[in-house]
Amino acid sequence: MDKLRNDNQGIVLPPSFIFSLRVLEFFHPYLSMRLAAFFFSKPFRYKIQDREIPILSQAQISFFNIKKLGKTICCYHWKGKGPKIMLVHGWSGRASNFYKIVEELKGLNFDVYAFDAPAHGKSQGVTTNLSEFIVCLETLLNRWGTFDIILGHSGGGFSCTYVCARHPEIKLLILISPFDRITDLFKKYYEMIRLGKKAQNLMYNYFFRKMKKDISEFSTSISAQSIISKTLIIHDENDREVELYNSININKNLQKGKLFVTKGLGHRRILRTDIVIDKIVSFLGPINL
Repeated sequence: MDKLRNDNQGIVLPPSFIFSLRVLEFFHPYLSMRLAAFFFSKPFRYKIQDREIPILSQAQISFFNIKKLGKTICCYHWKGKGPKIMLVHGWSGRASNFYKIVEELKGLNFDVYAFDAPAHGKSQGVTTNLSEFIVCLETLLNRWGTFDIILGHSGGGFSCTYVCARHPEIKLLILISPFDRITDLFKKYYEMIRLGKKAQNLMYNYFFRKMKKDISEFSTSISAQSIISKTLIIHDENDREVELYNSININKNLQKGKLFVTKGLGHRRILRTDIVIDKIVSFLGPINL
């Protein structure tokens, strides 16, 4: 039985950090922005749970350098003779978050791949961003060949959608608790740390230069309009980190989308619940492949 834990509380930052940031902003808005940007780009690394270890021990583990980023990431392969599927975890997550899903897919002989994004899991780095998730995913798709299915959770879902829009050969797309617009993430973060308008504008411009693209252009709904793959979206109505309206907006823009709404599973427990896994397996049935 899963140990009881509060895994649907959303992101929580220490009040002392927020107070220090506000003081620094009063004297030097740019330095305040850089500190805020650093923590915005720094995922939490959580301890691997005992329940995840057995599935990790069954994987072929390798390390691969993403030359475009100059970063080395940890990759996983559970070999099977069936369709190839890529799993992409979310922010502050890791590949082993999918342990229950991997167990089921292995039992059905799927050929399963996954990776820890930069600064996540066993991969190198302290900071990263979602554009790096996308670069890693595209690089590995090119390295490992054509995939039939990709599945992403949260920020991984955002990345999968962006990539799937540019890879029409992908037959099926599964999104679990995806978010829509990156600008909404920025707004939530600004509200959480109570960052002033001047520092907000500085941070927006900082990421514009860093990502070489206007962040307002990053939207799962926009990518969804170009996707021809059959798509299943799974989202919990009680998700506090990424609200349900994100998936509703995304589904409206899909040509072949289905939205499955759960209740009481939150943002993370949704990955290891039987009703969700059953829905995924049903969607991956031979009628779709």
